[in-house]
Amino acid sequence: MVAYEDEGVYPKPRAEVWNLLDDHLDDAKIRRIHSLISVQKTVQRTADETVVERWIDFRGKALRSIWRITYRPPDATRWEIVESQGPWAAGSFLENTYSDAPGGTLIRSKGDLRLSVLPFFIPQRSLVRRVLDTIQNEDLAYKGP
Repeated sequence: MVAYEDEGVYPKPRAEVWNLLDDHLDDAKIRRIHSLISVQKTVQRTADETVVERWIDFRGKALRSIWRITYRPPDATRWEIVESQGPWAAGSFLENTYSDAPGGTLIRSKGDLRLSVLPFFIPQRSLVRRVLDTIQNEDLAYKGP
């Protein structure tokens, strides 16, 4: 696993960040946010936890995974891979905390992540960061319904 930590200001107020996070739980909207998620199906939902089955395109092949997503608005989220054919390895997780900041929302992230579909000679750390940067750029580009 790759220990991951990051901190930065997302250029939207916290209420808008939570609207975006809610759209990540919508099986129809997620594909408009992240195009590599070809299918998402909600398996279970409680007050603060959602379990989804996702099919993620990796090099033209759809890989199935089960994600447990925990929301504690307005302060925290946790994304955990419960089962996976890839690209993320089972056991990978990312926790985010949110607070108001000048210019938007301060997001502090920490987690343990591993991509399971890489050859051993490709460095995990730099690729994980690159993938998460791409995901953030897709979040920023999303304009909502």
